[in-house]
Amino acid sequence: MRPSAAEALKAAIRRSLPIVAALVLIGAVAVNAFKQIQGARYSATARVYHSTIDLSTAVTQIDPGFVDPERVMETALSLAGSPEPYERAAQLVGGTASELRAETEVGGSDQVDIIAFTTTSDDPDRAERVVNAIANAYVEWRADIQSGTITRAISQLRSQIRASPATRAELADELDRLTVMRTLASGGANVIERATDAPKVSPAPVRDTLLGASLGFVIGLLLSGAREAFNTRVRSESDVEEALAKPVLATIQTLPKRAGIVVVGRHESRWGDTYALLAANLMQIRSGETGPTVLAVTSSIAGEGKTTTASNLAVAMAMRGQRVVLAEFDLRKPAIGRMFRIPFDSPGVIQLVDGEATLDSAVWQIEVNGAGPSGLIAVPPGLGNGNRRARMDGSLRVVAAGGQERGARVARSAQVPGLLARLGAGADVVVLDTPPALATVEMAELSASVDAVLVVVRHGRVTRRSLVALNRQAEGWRADIIGAVLTDSPSEEDEYYYYKH
Repeated sequence: MRPSAAEALKAAIRRSLPIVAALVLIGAVAVNAFKQIQGARYSATARVYHSTIDLSTAVTQIDPGFVDPERVMETALSLAGSPEPYERAAQLVGGTASELRAETEVGGSDQVDIIAFTTTSDDPDRAERVVNAIANAYVEWRADIQSGTITRAISQLRSQIRASPATRAELADELDRLTVMRTLASGGANVIERATDAPKVSPAPVRDTLLGASLGFVIGLLLSGAREAFNTRVRSESDVEEALAKPVLATIQTLPKRAGIVVVGRHESRWGDTYALLAANLMQIRSGETGPTVLAVTSSIAGEGKTTTASNLAVAMAMRGQRVVLAEFDLRKPAIGRMFRIPFDSPGVIQLVDGEATLDSAVWQIEVNGAGPSGLIAVPPGLGNGNRRARMDGSLRVVAAGGQERGARVARSAQVPGLLARLGAGADVVVLDTPPALATVEMAELSASVDAVLVVVRHGRVTRRSLVALNRQAEGWRADIIGAVLTDSPSEEDEYYYYKH
């Protein structure tokens, strides 16, 4: 009964969808709002071409040796990020070098011979002036770097000529070539495209929306992944089975709001088979036992659906031909009476344990007639059971709480074993609705008087740690946990289609 990895993934995606969708929306709105507050932005671009062959070396026929083009472009990109071009441009257009550097992006690759300078500003004219000034300053600086090196070489050569007049003729040709090289030195860089306009680049609603949505989507995935990694709540049958070391006997999908008994009436076609399967599994497990079976239905914490499970299970067992007694032992928050529309002031378990009522006055016969939303009729004690539907060969009798009481006085009473024996007389199964086992002591007290325990686990509510604690606590009970029921499980589309058609 373990879900496949695909089903677990689908469940995780369903849980994450609200978070991801919300963050996608928030991201799109936030980026658009930020861009609107930032105001209009304009972008201008100038491009500089780099040649791997310098004009001066070509004219003077000096062999520079092998020149790696990729190395040349790596050097060019590195120099384009240096402060010097921006300091030179700042002297022409105003501002500081750091401001111009912050407004400008350098684009290019060591595989391409072109470097692009792009300046973004809130003033389109300023964007054009700045980017053109930076491109020109860069080209001039590259030329100055190369010509400065040649100038130093010329100075050294002239010093040698003055120091050794005898070698003047030999060094004169070299001096002439260096002079020509200095004249032609350009650093290998030329502006090939100047900025002539500065289109508006922000706000751009479509692009900003896509950017914000993408950021929100990524953040949503990260948050969802972190939540799944650190969330220890039970979300699958395998989680329950690993924590309890017991099988999951049934998985109950989410019931309609305010629905109680769903195995008969208008919801029977949707949930009847599920509880019938649970009843069949329980009866199969206990088939070798003699005498009535006392089954306690409990949970680790409150709100996991144990009362709904116990009630529907009791009806399903009765409809399978079993003689069933359902008794309310959750006296702190009794709900069985309300489930079967038994008056709250009717005598019940409390009065039976205290000797203030008899079984004849406390046991209600539940008839299944198929009419009305619930399909059940609670027949007061003493009025018989002639209204039972023909298909129901079994019987269902219900004992309500008889009031509300704090503490475990009733569960601890020495009268409980005798009461359960009397309830089991003439019955096949006695189902007890008990309080949450980790929150109260009643289940531990009642365990000496029951034969088996069924644990109800609500999908996404209880943690695996709580189930492990419950399993450890159950080691001290006389009764064994027979299995578990996973409630409030998300519906699968294919199953819904099957039941709907």
